Amino acid sequence: MNKQNKVLIVNGSPRRSKNCSKIIENITKKLEENKINYEVLNIYKMDIDYCTACGYCERTGKCVIKDDMTPLYEDFDKSIGTIVVSPMFFQSISTKVKTLVDRTQVFYSSKYILKKPSIDVKKERRGMFIAVGGQPKYENQFLGGQLVMDLFFKCINTKLISNVYMSNSDEVPFDENKVFQEELNGAVINYIKEINDLM
Repeated sequence: MNKQNKVLIVNGSPRRSKNCSKIIENITKKLEENKINYEVLNIYKMDIDYCTACGYCERTGKCVIKDDMTPLYEDFDKSIGTIVVSPMFFQSISTKVKTLVDRTQVFYSSKYILKKPSIDVKKERRGMFIAVGGQPKYENQFLGGQLVMDLFFKCINTKLISNVYMSNSDEVPFDENKVFQEELNGAVINYIKEINDLM
């Protein structure tokens, strides 16, 4: 598959056919209608090991761990955008998404420590973060995940243009949440416009 100008969609949920999966189905349908190339990364099915802060990337600009994360470095580099869809675990992103984020330390080290970026810093990319919280809406419900995502999108040199939050999913799932569906639809339409402007 051509890796150039592809939107990467990170499915950060371990649950099948639940809210995150249905949100992604909604997004991919709209991408297909607009003939935008994409790939869904079901990371809970991937072998992505934890960053151990060994310092190897600070010396070499590469990760010493060889697993399913290894080809994703090129995927992020060649991509035109990334969408992360994650449930909230203890007021942050899911465990596997955090593992993925930590492994992008490679990009951080190459850019800011070695001053030799391993990702094309001149290429424009667009990002979107979608988080699903089980509890009813409350202040700062998504702040923990947002802070991590802000750093993640900076590491992968992608401009984060939209954050979409769904609360109370335990009581009102995506299929029944018409207000959130409308909000998501508007965000996706805007995202597609931004992607088309880059093509």
